[in-house]
Amino acid sequence: MIFELISNKEKAAKPPKARIERFDFKAIEGSTVCYHQPLYQAPLSRLQSAIYAGVSLRALKGRYYKIQSNGGYLHLHYPAGEYYKIAFRMMRNNVHTIRLAKGEVQNYQAAIEDIYYTRKEILPNGQAKLSFDKEIYQLRANLTTYIFSVRATLDTISSIFPTIYGPKIGQHISFNGLIKHILSGKCQIKDPVLVKFLSDEMEWFTLLKDVRDYLAHFGAINFSLKEGNCGALYIEMFRGIEVNAFVEAVDIGFSRLLKFLDEHCPNVIDSL
Repeated sequence: MIFELISNKEKAAKPPKARIERFDFKAIEGSTVCYHQPLYQAPLSRLQSAIYAGVSLRALKGRYYKIQSNGGYLHLHYPAGEYYKIAFRMMRNNVHTIRLAKGEVQNYQAAIEDIYYTRKEILPNGQAKLSFDKEIYQLRANLTTYIFSVRATLDTISSIFPTIYGPKIGQHISFNGLIKHILSGKCQIKDPVLVKFLSDEMEWFTLLKDVRDYLAHFGAINFSLKEGNCGALYIEMFRGIEVNAFVEAVDIGFSRLLKFLDEHCPNVIDSL
């Protein structure tokens, strides 16, 4: 993806040259249907208000964000001072997706446990045997949605850092790239509080990144069901990584990050 902050509106609006082999999708004719959906609370409400009321947007005046996919199918451009509104809307929707996916992960684990307690067969060697319909597939789908949605939200967060700190912090569409840049010592923006938090509180992100990279580049989750000594059922997503423990670690870390950003970044804007 291209995420470029530029001063030329025409350059930002200019679509990429169409490739010969490109799919040609026809525009849908007709009128747009208006629909309503609940507006859930933004995850960084204090920060959003601080950006709106502060002076940080002045540094972006006259600039535009160009967002374009590598293949050229997606091309968007926004005034840089308005982009944060789109980013906060995307974060709000993603956080709601995360909550829904987490709830479904819990629901399908409960369904699997119910089958274990009520319908398991015992083989001659004493090993328990289970038969499922869709429960394993649904657990895998919702856990994957949870993982990718958390990562997508983090990448969106990274894209608003120029709105908070100014263009000198650089343009980032990868949260991992943003962390590396800030901790490298080469970042022009100096924020010791942010550096300390990213240095001390992000092991959960390393865990999330490892799992996400495996899913994106190698394969799907293959669950292992294990019966504990007390008869309880445990569901592992990888050897030694149980589903509930993974989700709890990521969820706590993600919540702490959101809380930190919503408390610290408004102070950064107020100090400008």
